[in-house]
Amino acid sequence: MTLSNTKLAWQVFSHNKSAMTGSLILLVILLMSLVGPWFAPHDPAQQFSDKILTPPLWYDNGDFVTPLGTDDLGRDMLSRLLHGARLSLKLTLMVVFAAAFIGILLGAAAAFLNAGLRSLLMRFMDLLLSLPSLLLAIAIVAIIGPGLPNAVYAVVIVLIPQFVKVTQSAISEELGKDYVMAARLDGAGHIRLLLHHVWPNIIPALIVQLTFSFSTALLDIAALGFLGLGAQPPMAEWGTMLSEARAFIQFAPWTMTLPGLAIFLAVLSINLVGDGLRDAFDPRLNR
Repeated sequence: MTLSNTKLAWQVFSHNKSAMTGSLILLVILLMSLVGPWFAPHDPAQQFSDKILTPPLWYDNGDFVTPLGTDDLGRDMLSRLLHGARLSLKLTLMVVFAAAFIGILLGAAAAFLNAGLRSLLMRFMDLLLSLPSLLLAIAIVAIIGPGLPNAVYAVVIVLIPQFVKVTQSAISEELGKDYVMAARLDGAGHIRLLLHHVWPNIIPALIVQLTFSFSTALLDIAALGFLGLGAQPPMAEWGTMLSEARAFIQFAPWTMTLPGLAIFLAVLSINLVGDGLRDAFDPRLNR
């Protein structure tokens, strides 16, 4: 991936209004996760016994002490959302980068294996990919037990096959090109061939896969928390907050709407950025 290609990709990306909108929303969410907990008005676990299910500020009986209202235990929703942003995004980053590291290594190895071993490994990856990611994560957590660490392990396992497939496919496509044949004739071994010749040309495909994996991981972690298989109360995690608010959706809708909106905006912004990166890096999609 040359400098000129990078500039061209940025030009395409920066002219994509949806991608730039998604980038702006994602930047705000990232800033919330980084500095928000320092500016949170209250501790996320602090309970105000005289403010149970207090509505947000825009309701008639809302107040400035808890501007986004409180939950059924009198905990400030704004503080829990800000702390939940940090926890949810930190878990998402950990999961995606762990899965990417393992998946890219396996995918690179598969591209250089003999046909029999490569076919066996890729058929196993196809088997894992044939199952819905959330269903597979639930099955894994059911086997190893509920809890946040096990939920993280489960989502990592779910994401690995995606990186294996993308990496193996991208490397195999590059190995058939003329410049790789020339490097082989020049005496390049597998490692030199991969690192110096093939790797720079598969980075765009991996970046796009990384981006879309963030939304998958965020949704799966939140869903496991919602089902009681991931983060456990009183932890301020968006999926767990949704789960705790189920019983109050009719008469305290903000307790479920706010964390649900946070998840929606985070996933939407990541997908918009991913679509923009895919359009920018794939010359077949450029007009």
